[in-house]
Amino acid sequence: MLLHKYILAPLIFWLTVTGLIAFGAAYAAGFYLEIAVIYQLLIALGLFLFGSILVLFLKLHNALKKIIREMKALLTGKSYRRIMTSKRNEIGVLAHFFNEVTRSLENISGDVKSTQRIRKELNIAQQIQSDLLPKSTPNIPGLEVTAKTRPASEIGGDTFDFIKKGDRQIMYIGDSTGHGIPAGIVMVMVDTLIETFMDLYDKLTDIMIQLNKYLKPHLQTTMFMTMILLEWENKTKKFKWVGAGHEHLIHMKTGSGEITATQAGGIAVGMLPDNSKMVKEQELQLSENDFLVLFSDGITEAKNIAGEDYGLERLKSTIRSHASAANSTAELFKHIAADVTRFMKGAVQFDDMTLIVIKATGQQKTEAETTEWEEK
Repeated sequence: MLLHKYILAPLIFWLTVTGLIAFGAAYAAGFYLEIAVIYQLLIALGLFLFGSILVLFLKLHNALKKIIREMKALLTGKSYRRIMTSKRNEIGVLAHFFNEVTRSLENISGDVKSTQRIRKELNIAQQIQSDLLPKSTPNIPGLEVTAKTRPASEIGGDTFDFIKKGDRQIMYIGDSTGHGIPAGIVMVMVDTLIETFMDLYDKLTDIMIQLNKYLKPHLQTTMFMTMILLEWENKTKKFKWVGAGHEHLIHMKTGSGEITATQAGGIAVGMLPDNSKMVKEQELQLSENDFLVLFSDGITEAKNIAGEDYGLERLKSTIRSHASAANSTAELFKHIAADVTRFMKGAVQFDDMTLIVIKATGQQKTEAETTEWEEK
């Protein structure tokens, strides 16, 4: 196309023009001019034609050479420059095409680098959060505990911890709104503040009130954490606990086969500037071999492929079916986790899942492993 437009077309045009001029000159002279003069005229016109074609060819060649040079630099990974031209012909189209391609490649390259950077930061944040979650439960006299979590994304909003200071044994389960780094930051703040307030206050209600007081100013209006804060008293075989808008506590009495689900009550930490009127301490008595199950809403709100929720009643039924025969918290945990996984088969996990299974043993137990759920 370029050869036809810039070489052949001008050549045909100038040959036609030359022939017409020669014929016209000969005719106008009445054929009185000598033939040598006509030849000289034709030669002069031919030279002019050749010069014009040569100029056009060089302009075309230089323009194409510049484009090819920049394309070669692009393909070999070397530094290249955009081609600046105001032409609207094929050369201009080629230059514009090259500029658009390189601009798109630069945008893609920038997106890839940004994605890699974000991925790297998420991996670091994920590792930090994983390190903050307990790898094992402490030796708690009178209790056996298995606690695990299954985040729905790189950074989860669920958290739990076991904090022992002196004779006090406090534990909690929490669920921050959303996922990602903000949820992870809330988790770190909660853990730090609870450890601090344990040294300052004896009552769980005071710890929860102060936690809300110091956390609220640092959270956005859409951010908060539901939680249950518990303290185990081995002498009385009793849990004292305070709820903050979290899920139920399920108590399985293996002796009688009775199972109860008690609402946590209260209001999520960070929702109100002052939660003192909503905080109430309660007690839960455990007999030997009784189970206490704590969980986040990612379990009861887990959906199957039909869009149905797993639900609280199904969770209670699963616990009731396996608690009596379970020799350990790990065994009961395995049954619950397997049932949730079967229910969700083929469906996507939309929320973090955390499950804590506690058993009253009447004696001190060794450390139990607390990791992420093995099955996805």
